[in-house]
Amino acid sequence: MINQANITIEQEILGGLINDNSLIYICRDNIKPNMFQVEAHKEIYKTIDKMLRENLTVDSINLMKYSDSNTKKMGGVTYIAEVAECNVSNANYKTKIEFFVNDFQKRELLKIANDLYNGTTVDEMVEIINSHLETVYKSNIVKDIDICVPYEDYLQDLFNDKTEQGFKTDLYALDEVLGNLQRGRLITIFARSGIGKSTFAIQMALNLALNNYRVIYGSGEMSVTEVFNKMIASKLNINYSDLNKKNISETEKENISRFMPVLLNSKFYITNEIDIKKLFSEIKLYKLKNGLDVVFIDYVNKYIGTTKGLTLTEKIGQVTSQLKDLALKENICVVMLAQANRKVDTNNSDTITDKLNSSDIQDSARIEQDSDQVVALYRNLKLDNKMCRENGFKIKLLDMNSRIADKNPYCINATITKNRHGEKTTLAFKWDGSKSRVSNWN
Repeated sequence: MINQANITIEQEILGGLINDNSLIYICRDNIKPNMFQVEAHKEIYKTIDKMLRENLTVDSINLMKYSDSNTKKMGGVTYIAEVAECNVSNANYKTKIEFFVNDFQKRELLKIANDLYNGTTVDEMVEIINSHLETVYKSNIVKDIDICVPYEDYLQDLFNDKTEQGFKTDLYALDEVLGNLQRGRLITIFARSGIGKSTFAIQMALNLALNNYRVIYGSGEMSVTEVFNKMIASKLNINYSDLNKKNISETEKENISRFMPVLLNSKFYITNEIDIKKLFSEIKLYKLKNGLDVVFIDYVNKYIGTTKGLTLTEKIGQVTSQLKDLALKENICVVMLAQANRKVDTNNSDTITDKLNSSDIQDSARIEQDSDQVVALYRNLKLDNKMCRENGFKIKLLDMNSRIADKNPYCINATITKNRHGEKTTLAFKWDGSKSRVSNWN
């Protein structure tokens, strides 16, 4: 006999899921269909999970339509509607799941006592105990252990010519050295303040979005309007400062009006949420609805407010570890921005590769460790001064064709200081600060 309280909890878990599809992530991390005592509930849960994996919205009506001839196994149309009404607040949802899983584990352990009577030998009784313990252990992991699966997946990928090759940023030299942006990777881009790491990252995000990849840009510093303005300036050749001041012509406004639907159709999304837990919920919800390829975090120090740790380094380490875990578990690429130490300003080395290395990342103890690839950006900020720039050209110290940022104010260098999947090298891109644009060197 199934306890009525347990039936109610099962209904509330399913009802909450039907009314808030984003809860599927909590469920997938904790619940498997066999944990439900009511057979109809097992079918409802499996169907909901299948629909969400197919990026379909789940509500009571869609669930019935999708199930069609299978509604009998789910208790019938009336019962599905009844379950959908058994909602529970999100605040209590995790507690309900913990009770549900704990009760399942206790039931499995209690079965040992009953089933032992069926064992006639010691070996049979040990086998019964191990079988039940295996079920309990499985309830604590997200997926079953199947040692063959990784081997099969690897070989299938090896012989599949249509395997995804990663996401192209259209900054060609960067794509070649990084091997494109790949799922499961954490990439760190760092620079001193004012160098242009946000501009560089936003250019990457824009190019990815225009290539129809699903992109989220998490901005802890700039507003949504400022991010859009940088994209518009780069794409439509409008001065960024004019956009911020709204000092633009009617023609430019019309061009912007035609460009914005293009971004919208790519489902490019900007968020200013800096609470890391809430941000992860946003990311997972977006992925649930749209699919997801790349997430940008601009920049890591802005996301440490809710993390534990005594020092700034410890707090940043918590965030970078979580971001790497997010990349692996959600099968996405995460691009994280970080600040360089102030000491790099006093580095007078003549070579770009010696000006910055991974140890120059501010509070870098964990950032370098967790990152698969690290990119250091460099420009000579003195050349942003108009008089300094003009004098440099007059006395021929500067060269518009140079691919070294110290010799060309319209160049930004990107040094790959860590690369688990390729070479370390220094790349050059064209820099146009007035248009917030980074482009390829022809």
